[in-house]
Amino acid sequence: MSPAPPEAAAPDGAPSGAVAVLGPVHHVGVACRDLEAARRWVHATHTVLEDSGVVYDPHQKADLCLLTVEGGANIELVAGEAVASLVKKGHTYYHLCYEVPSVAEAIVRLQAQQCLVVSPPAPAVLFGGRTVAFLYGPTGLVELLET
Repeated sequence: MSPAPPEAAAPDGAPSGAVAVLGPVHHVGVACRDLEAARRWVHATHTVLEDSGVVYDPHQKADLCLLTVEGGANIELVAGEAVASLVKKGHTYYHLCYEVPSVAEAIVRLQAQQCLVVSPPAPAVLFGGRTVAFLYGPTGLVELLET
């Protein structure tokens, strides 16, 4: 029998025994200059289990496509005005999306942890109208997706 892993030590100043705010990772957001080229690449290099097709979300001002891949995180391809400045600089990492029971509650708790709301709660076309919000924190851009 393997020994139990050691308990993770919180860094100095972090609350011990804190209740997690963020649920499981839902997807990784990838900024694309050419969404269709990126989509073809993912299909050529991964076993794609599900492809949402491309949809336009007017709130996010972006073309979006969610790809469920075998053995890894879902990949959301994002192209358009929302990511134009990132793509222009050659950056492709955009955000991590976490599922949460309540976007409103998660925002309050994350604001207490130095996160700033950059896009308030709104229905997301790609996720059938489920509520999403974007916040910026010490690890970068975070999307919250209500379960």
